[in-house]
Amino acid sequence: MSQTSNRKEIILFFIISLLFFVTITAFDPFISSYAKDLGFDSVVIGSIIGISGIVALFTRLPLGVFSDMLHKRRLFIQFGLLITIVMWTLAFLLPTATTLYLGKISDGLTGSTWVIYNVMFASYFGVREAAKAVAILSVASPFGSILGTTIGGLIANSYGYRYSFLVAVFAALIAFVLTFFTKDLSIKDAKVKYDKKILVEQMTDKKIWTISILATISMMVIIGTRDTFTPLVAADLGANPLTIGMLANTHLILYGIAAALCGSLFYKKIGMVNTAILGALLQGIIVILIPYAEGLTILFLLQAIAGFGFGLNFTVITSLAVENISEIKQSTRIGLFQSIYSAGMFFGPVLIGIVIKAFSMTTGFLMIGVLSIMSAILIKMSVKPLKEDFPNDASYYKEMLTKRKMLKVNK
Repeated sequence: MSQTSNRKEIILFFIISLLFFVTITAFDPFISSYAKDLGFDSVVIGSIIGISGIVALFTRLPLGVFSDMLHKRRLFIQFGLLITIVMWTLAFLLPTATTLYLGKISDGLTGSTWVIYNVMFASYFGVREAAKAVAILSVASPFGSILGTTIGGLIANSYGYRYSFLVAVFAALIAFVLTFFTKDLSIKDAKVKYDKKILVEQMTDKKIWTISILATISMMVIIGTRDTFTPLVAADLGANPLTIGMLANTHLILYGIAAALCGSLFYKKIGMVNTAILGALLQGIIVILIPYAEGLTILFLLQAIAGFGFGLNFTVITSLAVENISEIKQSTRIGLFQSIYSAGMFFGPVLIGIVIKAFSMTTGFLMIGVLSIMSAILIKMSVKPLKEDFPNDASYYKEMLTKRKMLKVNK
């Protein structure tokens, strides 16, 4: 199945993916400030933000497996969107600690379906271009999140924090309707039955566990800082909801730029592994400096550099997770990958919250920053991609590009 023949489905599904990220991010920059206004301490705030990660930890892999077994990927996507519509409407109508927990639990369930988005989108490209499809779809994450936080920030600034919940609800509703116009090629073209050995194979693959642990650390940093406690640093510096939303967008924009530059610039110049190392180092060093920001201008600058570092690091890690994996195994592998790193979505904000309560804000950011720097060392020591799978130096990358161009000419 060629990419050209599925152009309409690709565009429509990309729009749905943008709405998906609007759904799960419209309220993210404001929940910690809202919870603080309700009187919750740093540990409770961290656990509210992090609970979605625990849910995702236990649901992403089963969703990937069931998706491969049942070949009903669109149905899983629709189910996730419906959960968001129900739970965040409830949180809007009855804003309490319980409904915020329920909302973030639904956020984890909905977010878990992202593995299905990746595989369904990849089906429009074909097995050989699966990594390319994931790279294209990864752009939906920062830019969909920018839309969500921008609209959410405008609404929250005008009406109050909890009104950003309605942005998520309406985005999910629109996406839900649009899914009925998509084609689930995984149903139509499924010729191979799912073998349970696939799960065992992926669970015992040391490479995916190493990559997933690196992704876990990266997620601990971003969720614990950008989505939880950096907004509180901004609020202490006098930021309003709109400014806090713009702060999150700054991170997302630079994340998107870094992701876009990976293949066209950084992989060619320094290789994939070094790109990931550079990203982890940048992210770690900048996070340590965030609590020391003396004004919003400096905080925005630090946030931008942190976003760029995350984009370099996480784009490489995600690419390594899916390269050269057959279609029948993709949902299981990505499900395992996303399940493992979901632990970071919980432990990041919770651990920082505990450290902040016990010591200080600066100590919490120091801990998570050092962890990111340590991950750079782990990347250097443990990630040794095979040249035929993952080009790790500039000369080889250029050689492969030349070979691909020659193949196209010969065709």
